[in-house]
Amino acid sequence: MNNVLLTMEDKIISAAIECIEKYGLQGTTNRKIAEMAGVNSAAVNYYFRSKEALIDRCMQETLKNAFDWKDFNKLPASSPKEKCAAIFDDLIRGACAYPGLTRAHYSDLILEDKYDSLAVKKLNEFLIDLVEDLKKNSVQLEEKELQMAVAEIGSVFMLMSMAPRIFKESFGIDINDAETRWRFIHRLVDRLL
Repeated sequence: MNNVLLTMEDKIISAAIECIEKYGLQGTTNRKIAEMAGVNSAAVNYYFRSKEALIDRCMQETLKNAFDWKDFNKLPASSPKEKCAAIFDDLIRGACAYPGLTRAHYSDLILEDKYDSLAVKKLNEFLIDLVEDLKKNSVQLEEKELQMAVAEIGSVFMLMSMAPRIFKESFGIDINDAETRWRFIHRLVDRLL
């Protein structure tokens, strides 16, 4: 959050997000959140009823921020393929910058096989919106083929977001490196769209 005057709720949310990033969901406690926010531990429960309610709010806020179409429409792009590549570059860059949050978002899916988690719902909503945006911008694929292509790109996004260094040792592909990430995403988008 920027340096404007923050409300107490904003301070606590920001601190909770930092704690999730630093300590993970399991290691994030009311005490750590309060300490990072510079407030009394009772303030967390006063403003959010429970740590779980605060965590849910943080997950909603960060997913809303990650998949915000207003931001995607501001990305530079000369074609639908360029826009798609720019969107996924932005998403993966964000996931690499906040790996703890990324793991937290998909923990229900990975650990408990919950396909109805908020992160899965938001990802699927985003991919559906992307298909519609690409159709509107004249991508020349049959609808089912376009859906398949977007699902494939979405699958790569999930893997690379959760494990950005998975191919670093074997192939030298480090998605944290901006140039490598851009080339990787462009090859994928060019082949599928």
